[in-house]
Amino acid sequence: MKKYNLEFCFKGSRTYVHGTDIFNKVSELLKDEMKNEKIDLSFHGVAKTNMHLVSEKPENEELLKFALKYTDKEDNRQVLYGVENKDEVKCRYEYPEEDICNMSILNKENEKVTLEKESSYSFVENTVAINKYLLENLFPEANGKWYFTRFQLNKIPENNYPLKLELKANFNLKLTKTEIFIDDESIGFIYFSLV
Repeated sequence: MKKYNLEFCFKGSRTYVHGTDIFNKVSELLKDEMKNEKIDLSFHGVAKTNMHLVSEKPENEELLKFALKYTDKEDNRQVLYGVENKDEVKCRYEYPEEDICNMSILNKENEKVTLEKESSYSFVENTVAINKYLLENLFPEANGKWYFTRFQLNKIPENNYPLKLELKANFNLKLTKTEIFIDDESIGFIYFSLV
């Protein structure tokens, strides 16, 4: 069984491990064995401690916080699971998400948002921040908190700009599906849930 230790810091004032940090961490960890295609990261719960990344699904599904499906360098589909352990998160760092949002261009009428200029944040951080910004502006009456729940990518882009998101589906605010474009090429979808 494969087993990797994943250590995180909390983002800003959050008290849970952010999905963007999970994506960045596993992408870096698996870069030598993961092909840059057909990546599917789905979240199954909110993690409040550090995690292990394992190749066997845990018997206690309450510990399961995410699943990562990818293609390895030998063209085999792989699934790894993020399982919460008892190691507490001991650090925190600033994340002024509003800086990314302030750089973006919102088009409420067409349900789109675009980030044309380079930010100092990663591709996934930019995508999550402006998608949340889009949803908060399209659905200001929504009660609850928007959570990043799934990231389906045909590939991780080398060039991250211009990044354009377009809302494709809204299932009664329980789940939203937004298409991701880089330089007008569709590269996948991001999903959010209102909790």
